[in-house]
Parts: sequence; C-alpha cells; structure tokens
Amino acid sequence: MDRATVRADTLAALKATGAGRPHVVPVPEPAARPCTVVALLATQEAPWGQATARIAAVLTGRGWRRQGGPPSGDEGVYTRAGWRLDVGAGTWPYARLLDLVAEEQRPEGDTFTGVLAVARRDGCPAAAPG
Repeated sequence: MDRATVRADTLAALKATGAGRPHVVPVPEPAARPCTVVALLATQEAPWGQATARIAAVLTGRGWRRQGGPPSGDEGVYTRAGWRLDVGAGTWPYARLLDLVAEEQRPEGDTFTGVLAVARRDGCPAAAPG
C-alpha cells in the first residue's frame, strides 16, 4: 500500500466526523516524509463520541484493522499492509506537535484541539510519536 492510499483513507476518515475539513501537514524529518502521513482536523471543541465511531467505520470499511477491539474513548490504533495509524480526538499542548508537524504548518496558540492522525509505515526512519 502506498502513501497516497494512506493519505486518502486518513482524510476520508477525519472528514466523516462532520467536524470540518482535515488537512495533511508535512513532518519535520525529510527522510520520514515518504513513509509518514500526519493529518489535523482543528475544531472549537474536541469531537467526542460519534466522531470516533465514524472514523472507525470509514477505516475498517477501507480495510484497516482496529487494534484493541471496538471503538471506545477518544483514541484508536489501526493497521493495514505494514502501516500503523494512530487517531485521537482531544486537546493537546503545542509541545505535543513539535515532533509531528513541520514548523511552518504548526497551528497557532498553546494548544491544538481537534483530531490528530499519524500514520507510519513499518521501518520508517522517524521515531514514533509518544
């Protein structure tokens, strides 16, 4: 599976929340860009509940396997063809994005509220998010 497919799946899942328009942002490490997809969906309030279920429905419908059982809470981990996709809804401190988003693409302010999705292919040279 190529990066373009992962990108399309990720954007479709985030868009299905109905909370706005997601966008893909580049990661800081150039060597990781071919094997990483980071998507952000900024919202006024953290999209809870049905957003997680909608994301899960789109991803599983596109062949992703959810790790850890049915969706619950505000986070999920999905795998497909050597890729791992971590999705979470909430509010994160600005520092949480430092390793995930290139400087020119970081949201303004001290926190980011919305949905954050990070996909990495197995063997990607960048460190996985903490």
